[in-house]
Amino acid sequence: MKKELLLEDFYIPEQALPFSIGTYDRRACPLHWHHYWEVLYQLDGETLVETDSASYHSMPGDVIVIGAEENHATSKITKTHRLLVMQFELSAIMPYVERISEDQYLAHMMFSNMGEKIHFRVMENLDVIHALLWNINKEYESKKKGYEIQIQAYLLQMFAHFVRHGYIILPEMPEERRQALKKVESSVMYIEQNYSTNITLEEAAGVSSISIYNFCRTFKKATGRTFVEFLNHIRLREAAKQLLTTDKAVSDIALDTGFSSISYFNKIFKKNYGYPPYLYRKENTMTRKALEKS
Repeated sequence: MKKELLLEDFYIPEQALPFSIGTYDRRACPLHWHHYWEVLYQLDGETLVETDSASYHSMPGDVIVIGAEENHATSKITKTHRLLVMQFELSAIMPYVERISEDQYLAHMMFSNMGEKIHFRVMENLDVIHALLWNINKEYESKKKGYEIQIQAYLLQMFAHFVRHGYIILPEMPEERRQALKKVESSVMYIEQNYSTNITLEEAAGVSSISIYNFCRTFKKATGRTFVEFLNHIRLREAAKQLLTTDKAVSDIALDTGFSSISYFNKIFKKNYGYPPYLYRKENTMTRKALEKS
């Protein structure tokens, strides 16, 4: 399968909820990836759904789930086809997952790292999933008061189904890492909330009231990244989202997300995403327009 530019070609317009759902009947969608989860419910016709490691011949009634950052493509097999496509960020249900956990941040770390490079066809109790998808679609179209809460409730039901039937395995966190996270939890949360400011290593270590030496060692053990790597990861994640969802100048986005040097921002963005910021935005726009014409 030919690999096209791995750029996000889906834009979630919903402001109150990082989520969208609607019918899809275009001829094909080339290989791509995005930060969102995707659920494909085949309504009519037949569709070929491909990932890097598997392909599915989707028939009416089939439900296929594609996890975040998984390369995938679709193309019609029959003369026409129609799918109900739902896309959403895990943050749509994170507040609820965190509340049922003894340690909110540990739940966030486990859940946010779960599900990348995952795909599966739902086999058990399809009628339950069909009903949930139609209920979600109805709520999204009507947008009655409280629809965001109701959609999140349905999404949680769906994820519970996937976990219960073994499609999703919630990762177990080694005790050593769990203990490390507890020691620097305050610092990690502080970084995520203040990434746009000039946070220093000394400042981050001070939030957890430990020495810089111990902080560096513990932080790497807890997150798998150094302080600078983690800070840049958070900043780049927000910058990539702004590139695709706003018309801000690249230089403004760099400054708004905490980068003091535009050249450094361009360099590190290209290193992590494969393309400089302006091309990431440009090619994504071209891809989206091409899909709209297909």
